Amino acid sequence: MKVLILKENLTKALLIVGKGLSLKPQLPILSHILIKAKNNRLEFFSTNLELGIIYNSPAKVEREGEVAVPGKLLTEFINSLLTDKIELETGDKDLKIKTNKTQAHLAIGVPADFPPFPDVPQTGKKLSLAKIKDAVLRTVFAASSDEGRPVLTGVKTTISDGFLFLSATDGYRLSREQVELTGKMEPLEVILPAQSLTETIRIADELAAQDVELSIIENKNQVVFSLPNTRIFTRLIDGEFPNVEKIIPAGFKTKVIVDRDLFHQAVKTTSIFARGTSNIVRLKIGSAGLNLSAATPQVGSEEDFVEADVEGDETEISFNFRFLLDLFSNFPDKELVFESLGPLSPGVFKPKSAQSKFLHIIMPVRIQN
Repeated sequence: MKVLILKENLTKALLIVGKGLSLKPQLPILSHILIKAKNNRLEFFSTNLELGIIYNSPAKVEREGEVAVPGKLLTEFINSLLTDKIELETGDKDLKIKTNKTQAHLAIGVPADFPPFPDVPQTGKKLSLAKIKDAVLRTVFAASSDEGRPVLTGVKTTISDGFLFLSATDGYRLSREQVELTGKMEPLEVILPAQSLTETIRIADELAAQDVELSIIENKNQVVFSLPNTRIFTRLIDGEFPNVEKIIPAGFKTKVIVDRDLFHQAVKTTSIFARGTSNIVRLKIGSAGLNLSAATPQVGSEEDFVEADVEGDETEISFNFRFLLDLFSNFPDKELVFESLGPLSPGVFKPKSAQSKFLHIIMPVRIQN
């Protein structure tokens, strides 16, 4: 293999496929990027067996071929170069990287050891990123990172009756979104890894993509996200996702409408005094608004107040402040509606605007008085 490529194109390719590299590879080859040269294009491959990425970039190919090269080392070296053009040439046991002033030789792996990628179906579901991006980001943060319960590390993704429904939960909180789609869509119901969805959105941002095409590889139990010059492969998660409708309270005894930013700032301030305990912030809801408090014997105590419109019963409820801060960082509206049936019932958070279909639930913390 012998090719000439612009550094700008090579850097972009390594940035994108680098997201599929394994940090702790089960196999040595998984720390490598596979590069194939043909038809005046370079094709870059990376995979950690959960997420796989293929990216195509233009290049001048003088001799076709392929090479597997350590991804982190290659990326670090290319980023350090001050040049416009880079020449890549494979030898028997190394990859020569040459500029007008610099020459390096990198040890290489065996391309045949690289895991194969499945063929992509000809048709898929095209989704507007402008419509789904924020919905994905407002959902994935509530998914679990505990691999002991794989189904909770995913996002239940359903397409039905012209809508996309997304749900994620870690057992302590739940995020649910609903997005109206354009055009006719075949029904779909799968569980997609939250981490793969997050990386897909990040890569789409890098590419300034307008749409993403979603295809299911049935016999491989995989899904492919197709973007400009890029394909992202990820496994589907098997298992039964929790029935989220059973988690959502049917009504409320207390309803609060509050400014999101004021509520956010009050929780941030109060949380400073909650870090030494169980991250607990107490909310006392009165007729005029919210009283927030936290106390840690070794640190001290703090109280804060936020004005709000309150309807219904006065009550007290406690939450893990980290869950509240995550919610505020992903909340879509200026005004927040909080509903509760009581101290031990799930707290329901949603926008005041009826146009948004975002819903978030946080389980309260039981306090021993």
